[in-house]
Amino acid sequence: MEKTTTREELEQRIKELEKKSVEHERLKETLHKRTKELNCLYTVFEIINRPGITLEERLEQVAAIVSQGWQHSEIASARLVFEGRTYTSDRFQGGPCRQAGDIIVGGNKVGIIEVYYEEERSEHEEGPFLKEERDLINAIAVRISRFIERRRAEEARQIAQKRLQEAITKVLTGFLPICAKCKKIRDDADNWIAIEAYIRDHTEAEFSHSICPECKKVLYPSFVKKT
Repeated sequence: MEKTTTREELEQRIKELEKKSVEHERLKETLHKRTKELNCLYTVFEIINRPGITLEERLEQVAAIVSQGWQHSEIASARLVFEGRTYTSDRFQGGPCRQAGDIIVGGNKVGIIEVYYEEERSEHEEGPFLKEERDLINAIAVRISRFIERRRAEEARQIAQKRLQEAITKVLTGFLPICAKCKKIRDDADNWIAIEAYIRDHTEAEFSHSICPECKKVLYPSFVKKT
């Protein structure tokens, strides 16, 4: 004989199902938010590493899409400022709610990336913004900072390499006034300096000293005879 389900038991089951339904919807919403954040971060990384575009184009494209990663993207807009130049999303309006991350290069603040809500929203960890959104904007700011640092380091390396090549070309081409006896070179200040010092000062070459076989015979004839 089957046990009859009481009214209280039915109500309890209904409550449990409703609770599970609420939890399911909450999980769906959380998953949707994390997916938006990850898609935003992936797109930013792809733009930053995209070959064949200028730094200005990268920053412009990042500013255009970055607010799509926030939970209320329908009322969100973004602005990116770098060294006095401003890049914004298409419908940038600003607003009462703002979240920002600093762009730091070489230990100095050189810019900022901001996301605004045009309207007030319910409070979370940082005003209307989530903790995950704080992590997201920080990650984007750090990525931009590191890219600019690498780019400037590479530009500095190329400039140094070009200057070195020009210096070497200048030193090793044309006429150099050199003493016929001691082999010292006269520099632009009319000073006579040793040839190795001149080359060392005008290039990245370094010298190590030894004695060639011919000079060894002159300087140490007794030693050469024994050997």
